[in-house]
Amino acid sequence: MIPSMKRWIEEHKLLFGALVLVLTGALLYGYFALGRPALLKTRYRLAYEQEIRAAAEEFSLDPYLVCGVIFTESSFHPEAKSGVGALGLMQLMPATGLEEAELLGLAGVTEEQLLDPALNIRLGCAYLRKLLDEFGNPGVALAAYNAGPGRARQWLEQYGTKADGTLLYIPYPETDKYVGRVNMARGVYSRLYAKVFTEDEA
Repeated sequence: MIPSMKRWIEEHKLLFGALVLVLTGALLYGYFALGRPALLKTRYRLAYEQEIRAAAEEFSLDPYLVCGVIFTESSFHPEAKSGVGALGLMQLMPATGLEEAELLGLAGVTEEQLLDPALNIRLGCAYLRKLLDEFGNPGVALAAYNAGPGRARQWLEQYGTKADGTLLYIPYPETDKYVGRVNMARGVYSRLYAKVFTEDEA
């Protein structure tokens, strides 16, 4: 260090310390206000906003919950297919998707058409609405979405619920993690895209 600079720092320790704090604060603010959200958006990307908005409004769902389900199920990849045969953005089992289509009066829907983003989101939201209506609690509905409503009913009867209405115990680690991941993603999407589904469409 240059002697004159070292001497200045020693003579102005309080001022130098304050400058360091201000600069550190500015850097941290820049990271959390600008850098971190930008980085998070590369992981928690958002697509099909119009389709999500329309389906969430039709079935009275929180659009950020829908985003959380899509992110957890398929990471927004419309052609996603699971090893057990679940299809599309919301990973609908063909039987479930076709049943929801029939209930909505959509005649002639084929299994291949379940990969269509708009249709997949609409049918997935219809199914999620049905689970929410049956179980009342979003956490229980998500467990049913992942493991099936039959298992969710069994767990409710066998283990009961916590004070907040969520399942007291989920014996399937995969389902337990699934519920946590969807809820975490829901929170992230509501923060990163706070105005996407609250502002009026242009």
